[in-house]
Amino acid sequence: MPNTRTTRDLSTRWGATLAIATALAACTGEIQGTAGPAGAAPGGGPGGPGSAGTPGSSPAGDPRVATLPFPVSTNGRPSALRRLTRDELVTSLSALVGAAPKRADFPEEPRSGHSPLFTTGVSFIGTEVSKLEQLINDFATAQAPTLLAKSGCTLSDQAQRDCLLDWSVKFAEQALRRPLVAGERDGFQTIIGTVKGLADADKLAMEGVLRAILFAPSFLYRTELGTPAAGNGPRTLTPSEIAAKLSFLATLGPPDAELQAAANAGTLSRGAERAKQFARLSTTAQGAHARAVLVLEWLGANEPKVDLKATKYLDGLGTDFAVALRASAESTITGVLSSANPTLQGLLTTNAYVGDDAIRSVMQPAGSGKTASGDSTSAPRTGLLMHPLVIAAHTKEDGSSPFQIGSALREVVMCSPVGAPPPGATALAKQDVPPGLTTRESLEYRTAAGPVCTACHSQFAPLGFAFLPFDPVGRWQVQDPSGKPWDLAGQIENYAGAPVTFDSPSDLAKTLADEPQVKGCFAQVALEWSLGRRLVPEDQTQVVALNEIAQATRGGVAEILVAIVSAPQFTTAVSPR
Repeated sequence: MPNTRTTRDLSTRWGATLAIATALAACTGEIQGTAGPAGAAPGGGPGGPGSAGTPGSSPAGDPRVATLPFPVSTNGRPSALRRLTRDELVTSLSALVGAAPKRADFPEEPRSGHSPLFTTGVSFIGTEVSKLEQLINDFATAQAPTLLAKSGCTLSDQAQRDCLLDWSVKFAEQALRRPLVAGERDGFQTIIGTVKGLADADKLAMEGVLRAILFAPSFLYRTELGTPAAGNGPRTLTPSEIAAKLSFLATLGPPDAELQAAANAGTLSRGAERAKQFARLSTTAQGAHARAVLVLEWLGANEPKVDLKATKYLDGLGTDFAVALRASAESTITGVLSSANPTLQGLLTTNAYVGDDAIRSVMQPAGSGKTASGDSTSAPRTGLLMHPLVIAAHTKEDGSSPFQIGSALREVVMCSPVGAPPPGATALAKQDVPPGLTTRESLEYRTAAGPVCTACHSQFAPLGFAFLPFDPVGRWQVQDPSGKPWDLAGQIENYAGAPVTFDSPSDLAKTLADEPQVKGCFAQVALEWSLGRRLVPEDQTQVVALNEIAQATRGGVAEILVAIVSAPQFTTAVSPR
């Protein structure tokens, strides 16, 4: 029998190591949202909404930022630690073990508004750690027999211990994405203990090894410690850190053997080699999934929201409706990005999903009179903005949601923070709404209480009014509840102050697809996604360069991503202040 007490003690010690690493990082300003001794609530992550500059202004840094067609926020906070997302944990475990718990079983990451997920400097807090520990323990117990068989260790006594130790070291280096440091090999040797080749003892030893590795800080966090520079300059990342950064951007998972070999050979210091490796990884199924996650994060639609809607909207759609919608969206994104038009323009104008069963179930005619639904020939589904998954991500559980959709479109697609309403805004709304008004007329009347109200709502309300016919799951209502036809036309101003006009959601989608602001916005979000944080002034030169690529390629997704990984900045990390 292995020393099971030692196995438990070492697993506990790894848990304590996680807490110590988190606490130390918090003390040095490396982590936000860290639980204190009493388990304090998490912070909101780096940055926050409403922090972009005004048109024509230039934050400290590259003066060319003032000429960009979209606002640039530079209130990010660098950190050398980056928490793995649930998507990254699922992908990593699948790559390492061949199986993984469900995404929903992992602790949910803290988010800020409509922004893509930022995980740099964000810790697992106390309540999350206990949930994560139990999940990993159960996973290790379930997977130990399979991995024991895969290890090929069928010897006895010291030969069996040596075999399991060799396997553990190789598995650990792959899982931790770095060579082992002093003492770690001894730790695995202690777990394996007095294994003699007996099935039950070997299984317990394998469980202990898996718990120790998968609950280790180096597995749950990505590091960008690098080599400190003189003064407060950027740190140069190690080859292993560059490989991990590239692989997680390309596939949401750890480096494969070929990428790790390139890191070991020192060739990832060359931009051309990084571009080559990224292109190779992007052609895999996991690469396609990673790009789909990026696009959905940009659109604020990567978190499942469909099953949260009121029952009356979900009745008759099937128990697998939410899963089918997600599959439809991912398939659509993959199809566009592997087509002859792999651009944002293609993503925002495609109708490839309209034949999918899940989409057809909400497009077909239903009901009668004022409750009749079914897609309109005057505003056919156009682009991902009219995909039910994206609509459901920005609607309330019940009822119409023009302000929610409008503000989301303004912030996620155009990178223009709307900001919080002024104090007492609800009380300012007009209450004496005349009878017989349409939904739009009623909302416009209520929010016309003064110049402050109208100025704020003019930024986003017209965008939302274009989507008024959609219910919370993306079903088109034939007419307004008043019985009157829809009025979907509108106009907003882009970041340069020029008018953006449209007469329907499909017309809006086509208009946004041609907007320089939208292309530049995606390029900025892609850079933030690669960094796991909001931007800082040191990033502005790269933002300018990426915008030029975005405009020249009509929002070429592959070109933007390759430019990110091949840039010299990809091999460095901004030093925390």
